[in-house]
Amino acid sequence: MKQVETDVAIIGGGPAGLAAAIEANKAGCKVLIIERDDGLGGILQQCIHPGFGLHEFKEELAGPEYAQRYIDMLAETKIDVMLGTMVLDMTPKKEIFAINENGVVKVQAKSVVLAMGCRERTRGAIKIPGYRPTGVYTAGTAQRFVNIEGFMPGTRYVILGSGDIGMIMARRLTW
Repeated sequence: MKQVETDVAIIGGGPAGLAAAIEANKAGCKVLIIERDDGLGGILQQCIHPGFGLHEFKEELAGPEYAQRYIDMLAETKIDVMLGTMVLDMTPKKEIFAINENGVVKVQAKSVVLAMGCRERTRGAIKIPGYRPTGVYTAGTAQRFVNIEGFMPGTRYVILGSGDIGMIMARRLTW
């Protein structure tokens, strides 16, 4: 088992994890980001609509542009990143056990930041019955299909709900 020591381990490489890593690095800490996906940026990578960055960068950016700003800042540092790495366990002693294509790794940290981002509610939580309802997707899943994978999940749609993501996808699916 590979073993790594760091001052700050950040679980999650989305916007919060990236910002935390950059700030911890500025404070002189040795930083490691552990991200389960194959790239950094989190949910922002599928949010191609504008509306990000006004507070932090003083200009309106699409999600991927906003994420790229942080990724570019990260590239100017010596922050370590483990992509494609799933955290399996964490102990009260700040030992993190994770796995990736190279096997199991144990990370010993002085501090741990949990920045795992947001997740949509499951189909069961939003009361969609059945084990595998064909053609039923959450708005976030449909957004990932269209914006990241270039796949249109159908030709006719019914969108339930009135939240931001539902409205964004209603607009996005009418092209």
